[in-house]
Amino acid sequence: MDDRAELGRAGEKGAARFLRGKGYRIVTRNYRCPCGEIDLIALDDKVVVFVEVKTRRAADHADPEQNVTPAKQQRITRSAEFFLRQTGSDDRLCRFDIIAITLSDAKKMDIEHFMDAFSLSG
Repeated sequence: MDDRAELGRAGEKGAARFLRGKGYRIVTRNYRCPCGEIDLIALDDKVVVFVEVKTRRAADHADPEQNVTPAKQQRITRSAEFFLRQTGSDDRLCRFDIIAITLSDAKKMDIEHFMDAFSLSG
């Protein structure tokens, strides 16, 4: 596994742990469908939460959440719609969150949670 993939997996594990600590229930990780991929799908009470996890090293210059472009948001929302139809959950409330993780040289994770970061309509 290359360094970038390893960094991403570490970030996703950290994000899942963070969300569980906030009382969320993780439904699935790395959900894939013909429309794309969603890093984490969780339940916040009865709300289905689709989570995009962006992880960067402290030395990187851009804020991780800035890499969730409109095109990426569109792929995520299409995948979410597919998931909701596939699971018969079309009528459930849902939202799209971004978790931005900055990993320091000491392997410390700085986690920012952007709730309701974008919507189905873009």
